[in-house]
Parts: sequence; C-alpha cells; structure tokens
Amino acid sequence: MRSIFVSLFIILAVSVSAQAKRYYCEVKGIEKELTSGLKIVFDFGNSLVYSAWGGLKSKQKLVDEKGEEIPFNSMVDAGNYLSDKGWTFVQAYTSVYGSQAIVHWMFVKEATSPEEAVKGIMTKDNYNKQKK
Repeated sequence: MRSIFVSLFIILAVSVSAQAKRYYCEVKGIEKELTSGLKIVFDFGNSLVYSAWGGLKSKQKLVDEKGEEIPFNSMVDAGNYLSDKGWTFVQAYTSVYGSQAIVHWMFVKEATSPEEAVKGIMTKDNYNKQKK
C-alpha cells in the first residue's frame, strides 16, 4: 500500500513539473515616419527588440529557414504568421507615443518552456548562431 502512495506521489510530482504555462507575445505595429505603412515588431519578452534610437534591431528580425527576412506587410499578416505557429489572439489596443500611433496585438501560447513556445520562429540572431 505504501508503494502505491509513493508511486502516485512521484507521478503527481512529475506531471506538475511538466505542466504547460502561458507565454505571451506582443505584436506592435508602429507607423513609419514619412511613409505609409507599419513597422511590425514582435516582442516575446526575452530581449529588447526595439529601441527608440535605432529602430528594430536587425538581429531580432524574423527570418525563414534560409535566413531571409520575412516581410510582414500588415498586422493581419503578422497575426496569421503567429496563428500558423500555434499562437492564439487575446486582445488588441492602440497607444500614442508622441505623434506616432502604435497598434498592439497580444497573443498567447501554452507551452512547457519558452523554447517550446517559440519553436519554429527564428530571429536573424538565432539563425546566425545556429549556422556557426
């Protein structure tokens, strides 16, 4: 009987440690200065991807399996990309910074680790590290 309780405790401990949790991604659409359109920025929360002085860091741009930058022409394009990767849309809102309007879309994904959450999504920096 005691071995059954020990076994159940071990199974429970393992299942609790392997449970998925929620990971979030914010997609920001920032108006381009002097041109029409948006600059699309993905923020997975693990590192700064946008700087007010330098814009989107080139090493944080999303790339395909060949290392080529993925062109995002609209927020819907970016949303479809995340949806294809298993992310779920949560909410949207708009903010204004100076004279720039910023559109924010929040996505969530259930995963057991941050690495699992972003599986299939690669930045230029990650691609370059992988190729070394």
